[in-house]
Amino acid sequence: MSGPVPAPRPAAGPDGRPHVIVAGAGIAGLTSAFLLQRRGCRVTVLDSAGPENVGGRMGSVQRGGFFVDTGASLLSRRYHAMLRLAEMAGVGDRILPSSDTVGLMRDRRVHHIRVGSLPRMAAGLLRFAPFPSDLPKLMLDHIRVRRTLDWYDMSAAARHDGESVAGYAVRRGLRPGTVDHLLDPLCMLASLQDVERTSSVAPFMLLNSLLGGGGLFTFREGVGMLPRALAARLSVTHHARVCQVEEDRAGVSVTWRPGDGGNERTERADACVLAVPAVQAPDLYGQMEEPFAEFFRRVEYTGSVHVAFGLDRPTAERAVMVNVPRAEHPALVGVILPHNTAPGRVPAGRGLVMAHFRGSWSDRHRDLPEERLVDHAREALRTLRLAPEVESHTTMTHVLRPGQCVVFRRPGDYRELARLSTAWPGSSRVRLAGGAFFTQSSTHHSICSAVQAARQLSGLLLPARPPDRSGELIPASARTKGQP
Repeated sequence: MSGPVPAPRPAAGPDGRPHVIVAGAGIAGLTSAFLLQRRGCRVTVLDSAGPENVGGRMGSVQRGGFFVDTGASLLSRRYHAMLRLAEMAGVGDRILPSSDTVGLMRDRRVHHIRVGSLPRMAAGLLRFAPFPSDLPKLMLDHIRVRRTLDWYDMSAAARHDGESVAGYAVRRGLRPGTVDHLLDPLCMLASLQDVERTSSVAPFMLLNSLLGGGGLFTFREGVGMLPRALAARLSVTHHARVCQVEEDRAGVSVTWRPGDGGNERTERADACVLAVPAVQAPDLYGQMEEPFAEFFRRVEYTGSVHVAFGLDRPTAERAVMVNVPRAEHPALVGVILPHNTAPGRVPAGRGLVMAHFRGSWSDRHRDLPEERLVDHAREALRTLRLAPEVESHTTMTHVLRPGQCVVFRRPGDYRELARLSTAWPGSSRVRLAGGAFFTQSSTHHSICSAVQAARQLSGLLLPARPPDRSGELIPASARTKGQP
């Protein structure tokens, strides 16, 4: 990295353990901190938010007796790293195997598909697809792209990254109905963005998470249970805004400001993990080389609006999720129904409906008053005849409006990722953790990115020790291409 190099100063404590500061208490920051602590480092986590927001996009808030997830509610059994991490964090017994019944809407009718089994999913798609003759093309292309997909390294996907999803559909001669009812929902699930703007890799990444993965799972008290368990085992300072990270030959200096209005503090450490939104990283780490800084500054996040309805009864709809193509509704992406996932996810005899809006709609309407957003959600559900129980059985409403919900990859982004992902200096004591940097913007990619950061810093800070496999989440044999 460029920049001045001050004189070395020791940072390790009297016990000789390396000290690592982690900026950010989202799932990536907490995972890297947890693994580094397990491997013998002294770790401090600094987070700008309060303890109620721990986990960031993989968080849950408690409202009216319900645990409302702030981001993704449905998790794939292919998320092996996340499942292993939950066991390591002591909450493996809080994992709930989920129903795998997903609803796809066409002509205002919900078609149910079982996604936990490849034969069942294929049979369901054949019944649902408006043009079944397009499915063999999609499946053949999925097999071809799947070989290049890896939770830890998306660089191989660059060879398939020359066009948008819409451009891919035109090139392959797919019918408009296939785009509207299959590719559009996959794009929405992957990035909340439209097919015209998103790289053609995105829908295949989402399919890779679902196909043949053995189904879905959730946590008893929402997905936020995992980051809460990690934070409970770490030293986390909340309301601490990191201002600057400087690296020298001996370590790093991290300057941060406490939330109580106190003076800035500068703390020495042996290394630092930046687990912050990608667009913030270049300003925090001014020594970052320009190709990285330029790419991260133009990373584009999709915002979102989520409206939760707590009900005094379950819904008649039995799917865990109903996807809504834009051909059916211009604003609503779909509805998540956590009460249908597993017994114990919501209070017995009650229901929870999460209405999720498209990124483009959310960007235009996010600042509306809460009651207006609730009204928009009710009207959308009424138009689609989905979850009519919200009309007269709602006991709680809650609106979430994350401005940086998920990164979407534009055509060409994966080619840039392939160029940059191997160029970060191996000797650097500053590492990046989070799917927004070099992989995909999902909770599981973020965990895998954090595993990489922890592994790299362990090798740098603890070189004299024998390889420590206690913090490994997945054996190397399980990380083959197409088998994340």
